[in-house]
Amino acid sequence: MALEKLKAAIFAICFILLASFAWGEIITDIEVQGLKRTKPAVMQELLESFKGRQADQFSSKDLEQVLQKTQLFSLVDATVTGSTLHVTVEEKFSLLPIPFAYAASDSWGGGLVLLDNNAFGIMDQAAAGGFISYDSWRLLGHYNHKQKSHSPFGWSVSANGGKSNTKVREEDGDLLLEYDNRVFNGSFGLNRRLAPWLRGSVSSGINLCDVDDASPHSELVIPVALALTASTSSWDGTFLNNIYLSVSTTYNFSQWNSDNYCTVAASAGYQQHLVQRLRLIAQAGAFHSPDVPVVFARNQSASQTCLVSNAFRASSMVGAGAGLEWGISSSRWGVPSLYAQYQVMWADGIISDSIWAHGPVAGFKFYLKKIAFPAVDIFGAYNIKTGLYRISAGAGFSY
Repeated sequence: MALEKLKAAIFAICFILLASFAWGEIITDIEVQGLKRTKPAVMQELLESFKGRQADQFSSKDLEQVLQKTQLFSLVDATVTGSTLHVTVEEKFSLLPIPFAYAASDSWGGGLVLLDNNAFGIMDQAAAGGFISYDSWRLLGHYNHKQKSHSPFGWSVSANGGKSNTKVREEDGDLLLEYDNRVFNGSFGLNRRLAPWLRGSVSSGINLCDVDDASPHSELVIPVALALTASTSSWDGTFLNNIYLSVSTTYNFSQWNSDNYCTVAASAGYQQHLVQRLRLIAQAGAFHSPDVPVVFARNQSASQTCLVSNAFRASSMVGAGAGLEWGISSSRWGVPSLYAQYQVMWADGIISDSIWAHGPVAGFKFYLKKIAFPAVDIFGAYNIKTGLYRISAGAGFSY
């Protein structure tokens, strides 16, 4: 019996040795060059999945996909020597003071944000700054700690506050309501990766609004939110393409003047390569929030459309758009692009009747290669139903 076990063990060892000889080296070590701020241990953790792969079956394309998803690195070179994978990267700028400005047919504003997409060298995200517009000012701060493989959760904390003169308008731009208000919003949330493509989160905080009008009053709401987000991304050589679906439900505990209310929301996006430098872009968004106080009602940005005034507020809204984006060229500085969509939306106004809107949207973007968001976005939108034409031009951080 012992002899049989010995023979089996010898056979297993021989099989493993023969398999190793036939299949080649196994990647057991990874060496990375080109890091600036990023901690080597964090990069090693990011590339951990490449250990254990067959050296002769290694594909630099897979490695490039992993690096592009971080939006922090470009792959310069990748080779395998023996059992060691040698990687050379170019680390993008991540700590930047970013001035920004926008001008639209119904508003204007600007400010400064210090943005770090690689806070403390551990690929966290942090932002702090402020802005002013024609009718408001606001200060903001945000920190997002990404979940690492050795930690059970990621977390985020954010706060913003300021003062504004709020106007609520109908779809054609007519003024319905105007009031001065001071706001403060703070939140803390936990999130967890449930699958490589799925993330869940829970958050809570405080939303406070002091209203100065004919009847001064304050609204205080404590939201408790649950959300699920499924997403995947890929790099096509010009654009970072995304497919995502996010759903959330928020129960809002009103502390003073209003009743408790619930908000259900969803958003989805589809950006995919068709041919060289041309991709399909589509997005949709919806929310339903009956009994929401006017001061906390949402505008069209929650439906991912831009056909009506940003001062239009709704308790329920559905919107969608689809079109094409063309990367005109690709240079060492970035990618300029042109895009066009047709958008539709339906909304139940917070103090007005329900509306339909539809029309074309077209614009120009410029994506800087050194940072991880469009540096310039200029577009025009035409609402065929009302004849309202909106123009918007923005540069820098988008809040």
